Amino acid sequence: MLTGTQLRSLLRAHGLRLTKRLGQHHLVDPRLIARITASCDLSPQDTVVEIGAGLGALTEPLAQQAKRVIALEIDRKIAALLTERMRAFRNVEVRHEDILRFSWKPFTPPLRAGFTGVTVVGAIPYHITSPILVSLCEARHAIRKAVLIVQREVADRLLAEPGTKAYGRLTVLGQYCWRISSLMTVSRHAFYPQPDVESRCVQLLPRSQPPVPIGGEPIFFEVVKRAFSQRRKTLANCLSGSTAASKHVAWDLTRAEAETLITALGWPASIRGEALSLDQFAALATLLARSRHLR
Repeated sequence: MLTGTQLRSLLRAHGLRLTKRLGQHHLVDPRLIARITASCDLSPQDTVVEIGAGLGALTEPLAQQAKRVIALEIDRKIAALLTERMRAFRNVEVRHEDILRFSWKPFTPPLRAGFTGVTVVGAIPYHITSPILVSLCEARHAIRKAVLIVQREVADRLLAEPGTKAYGRLTVLGQYCWRISSLMTVSRHAFYPQPDVESRCVQLLPRSQPPVPIGGEPIFFEVVKRAFSQRRKTLANCLSGSTAASKHVAWDLTRAEAETLITALGWPASIRGEALSLDQFAALATLLARSRHLR
């Protein structure tokens, strides 16, 4: 791996600059890199998808343990330099590609016998953490395990309890889709350049079965999305209106109809989404699925 000094020299030699716009913070702590790689628990048969590979701090040790590494890097010049640096590893495929446009279809069941899905690894760019985590939720059937470095605030949100400030859409979707654990704290000093915040490394293991019955994932995902769309508004206000533009599901509810659904579950009409547990969101999605309001 590259030390901070070596990384700076390499960037200068190739006339490259890292930008905050792309969330470019490269790992330079060898002990942390070793711990993250060990947490992936890789075998010689595993395929890894690395998010934001940069100049290969994780790519190289991952390639030494896995059968195949697909290293995604959105910066074209950085991707080109990484390709040069990884030429000695025939099992590394560097792609100049956005993770939000990555196709999980080749890794989604049904697959060849014995293939259990890919391992996803990476330090997630802070400015697009939420979209990446939502996309991983949708692609979880292709994933064996995810080991991700995220902003500490995001880790708190993933592990939050109902009614707390950190509790939100990512909490509910994350806890529905994954068994989540915090592996380690990551100091800002582990990166070059240093970010303004501390981070955590979290592990996401896909649930083999949904933890609660939900009446259909598209409806459940949309209910959760709308419930937290305007936190200061009541749940009834968030649910009312049309979802014709939604890619998941469409319904048309007046505020009165939304309040009727909510009170039918024994909750006050003034309740807010942040007060609902995963079980309660499941109950609401199931009731809505049975209603006449879906289109």
